[in-house]
Amino acid sequence: MAQLKKLHMTDNLDTLGQLSNITIDLRGKSTKMLLLTARKLFMTAEEYRLDGDEELAYISYMKYFKVITAIRQKPDYQSHKVQVKEALGDTEANRRIMDSLELITDSLSMRYSKLQKQTTALHSQPEPIRNGGGKALKSATSSTQATEYTRLGVVSCQELFERMHEKSVLVMDCRSSADYEKSHLTYVCAFNVPEDLITPGMSAGKLQARLSSSAKASWASRSIKESVVLMDWNSKDAQPAANTAIATLLDILKNWDPDVTYRAPIQIVEGGYEYFIMMYPTHCTNPSVQAPQQNNNDIETIDDIEYPSISDITMKEDISPRDFRPRPDVNRASKQAALRTYDQAKPIAEIMRDQAEFLQRAKHNDEQLDNAAKMWKSLIQQKSPSSDLSESDRQLLYKILQLENQAEDYKIENNRLRDDVERLKTSQTVAPQQVSPKEVEATRRIEWEIQQRQRRDEQYERQRLEREQQLTIAREAKKHYKPPSPPPPPPEDASQNTESLLKPTTNGDADLDLVLEESLALQEGLAFEDGQAEKPTFDRTTKPTSRPRSVEKTATRARDFSPVEGPNMGKGLTGLKNLGNTCYMNSILQCLSNTPQLTEYCISDQYKNYISRSNKTNGQVIEEVAALIKVLWNGQYKCVASRDLRYVVGQYQRIFRGVDQQDSHEFLTILMDWLHSDLQTLDVPRIRETIGAAEKAWLDFTKAKESMILHLFYGQMKSTVKCVACHKESATYECFSNLSLELPPNANECQLSQCMDMYFSGERIHGWNCPNCKTKRDAIKKLDISKLPPVLVVHLKRFYADTSNTGAYVKKQNYLNFPLQNLAMNPYIARAESRAGTPKTYQLYAVSNHYGSMEGGHYTAFCKSAHYRRWFKFDDQVVSYLETPNVVSSAAYILFYTWLPPAAPVNSVGL
Repeated sequence: MAQLKKLHMTDNLDTLGQLSNITIDLRGKSTKMLLLTARKLFMTAEEYRLDGDEELAYISYMKYFKVITAIRQKPDYQSHKVQVKEALGDTEANRRIMDSLELITDSLSMRYSKLQKQTTALHSQPEPIRNGGGKALKSATSSTQATEYTRLGVVSCQELFERMHEKSVLVMDCRSSADYEKSHLTYVCAFNVPEDLITPGMSAGKLQARLSSSAKASWASRSIKESVVLMDWNSKDAQPAANTAIATLLDILKNWDPDVTYRAPIQIVEGGYEYFIMMYPTHCTNPSVQAPQQNNNDIETIDDIEYPSISDITMKEDISPRDFRPRPDVNRASKQAALRTYDQAKPIAEIMRDQAEFLQRAKHNDEQLDNAAKMWKSLIQQKSPSSDLSESDRQLLYKILQLENQAEDYKIENNRLRDDVERLKTSQTVAPQQVSPKEVEATRRIEWEIQQRQRRDEQYERQRLEREQQLTIAREAKKHYKPPSPPPPPPEDASQNTESLLKPTTNGDADLDLVLEESLALQEGLAFEDGQAEKPTFDRTTKPTSRPRSVEKTATRARDFSPVEGPNMGKGLTGLKNLGNTCYMNSILQCLSNTPQLTEYCISDQYKNYISRSNKTNGQVIEEVAALIKVLWNGQYKCVASRDLRYVVGQYQRIFRGVDQQDSHEFLTILMDWLHSDLQTLDVPRIRETIGAAEKAWLDFTKAKESMILHLFYGQMKSTVKCVACHKESATYECFSNLSLELPPNANECQLSQCMDMYFSGERIHGWNCPNCKTKRDAIKKLDISKLPPVLVVHLKRFYADTSNTGAYVKKQNYLNFPLQNLAMNPYIARAESRAGTPKTYQLYAVSNHYGSMEGGHYTAFCKSAHYRRWFKFDDQVVSYLETPNVVSSAAYILFYTWLPPAAPVNSVGL
């Protein structure tokens, strides 16, 4: 065995164990393929062990045993025992491998302990006093931070970005000079060490002599910076591949630079410039560049074939309704809770505690809902069926919809308690003599409370149906209502008419905003060639008599956001006024406003460099979105109006210019296409003959011009069709800006992962023209993601046409459990994407909610502010704090996930 290599992966066994996780879903892989993978992992582990690299040996051994576990859990394991023994040896052989792993684990534990003691001792050493005590103190603090940064041989893009803000790091970019000129960091302490100047065997002095004059000055600062990091296109490991420029440069700086003592170990940027430009595009000179294509021959055995056999594909018909049973929430801090299975009963004390907490929350919601219902009943009795709802009436209705939705969620929680009691009673029948009278009485009490809650739920359902019937009657009455004709106006000339329109009314019930709103509505009707638009109606009684103005001028007009000033304002915490059923638009705009990379792109005015004036929308949509985001993030106003944006989108899509409620998903999809088109000016030159089918499809979609919106929100779907006769595969590719997932029709509660499983499962098709068989065949169709976007938007298909009810649209009220953190997309990606270096795990940062039904509904947004690091609720003009447990609800309609780190605070000082 060779001499032990230096520790380079981490500084503790826990982190090393995390690196040993297998991100690929092994459940659908064949036993034969798992055996090949296990054999390869064992041979790799042995090579690392003999080479003295204990960390990589540990990782490979751990992965080996995890694959072995997956093999033993396969349904056909018994029939493959002989092959398993032949390929991997008997039990004694695996015991010897386990002994090797234990020896490595003990050795690493001792080495990590020694390393941590050395780090602690280094932190405790006093900093020598130099001239300027304040600077010495700052240097000591930076030195401590640098030591923390250097625990790994690699540095993440997020950590590098933080150090760039401190200006404590020197970045050596060893890409080619041509690539560096096309795009590089805007950071002042970054410079290019061209790869063609780096050759093996040269010293640091010889390399310095080859650099340009400006690069030499930066090179000389490597001895005074707190840390030095190296960057190429896409290296990820502390030990990059041999004979690469970055590996040679690392060797020169470590071993052939005797005149410099580095303050911290040299690190490599994880993922290279390719990662950094995706995470922080506004801090790169040209975010449109693409990393050069690589021939990746080091492919895991398990990924050699997209679908080794049809039997490896999970079919939609194989997913039964019981697969959508809610999975129990397990308290992993409690060993007893973690060991409990689906069918094991909770203790009576735990059920009592859960019910007491639940009833306390439900009681508060009941009180609010009862009060709101009384106010609504009184309101309906006073109004005529044909009269419009005022703004305050609509706000009351929206509040009732949200409270009823919360009551529905409590109904599901009550059903969970009922199931817990049923399991408890079943377990008590096994040994009834062990059940005390107190437990029997407690069980009865719990059941009584459950029944009381069920009766309350039935009451709320009757109230909801009654209110929907009232709204339906009011809508029908309004259709047939003919208002009396107004008296003819006195004769006036055109100039007097225009002047009178611009004068506010004397009683204060209408102001310039209303006149402008009606004027814009009339202009919208003239903007279309397909007919005269119906003039929308507006409620003049709910507008304030005066308001401050915030006007931003463009080349053609002035914007009026009609802001309302108020206390407790913060960046990104400004509400949006409801301009007449525009809550669907407000919800989406708040979600986009809380997308940090898009917000920074708009506020920094970088978008202005890429506006297209040759498309359908002429760059107007991105201009209005950017202007609105700037106002939302200036931290000055309680709420503003998005009237200008509404007018612009209404010009190009007539359904958005009226006062009828629209679908927020439809608005989001169209808005994404418009924003991409408005910014589609980034040239991406490629040679079509040298790229694969997926890249060709991407190029056909983008037409060799890309945008910041495309880089953030757009992914690519691969549709594979496999013939059941000859097993010939045929693939097509399609770009997407969001995934639309079906919800199970007969499940009140389900998991997002279950909906994903259903969406990406195989589907049997008939009459497919097989290009190999030259005839029609049955085939299997399977979807996989061939390109994951940095921001993944998931749409839940809650609305469907009910064929049993004349095709009328009905809403599914399923309670969907979705993760706030660590949404793993590994099981749903194509083979090529699994080899890509981009992250596959996402974090939730925004939710667009829909309350109510097709008869009447309301939209809100839940967003996690990157600035304040907490959740907020955006309900039109009202913004409030939101407790994290309340983010998941049955109102969730569109989910926004990202693997990008939170951006720097908006309006931060440039690097």
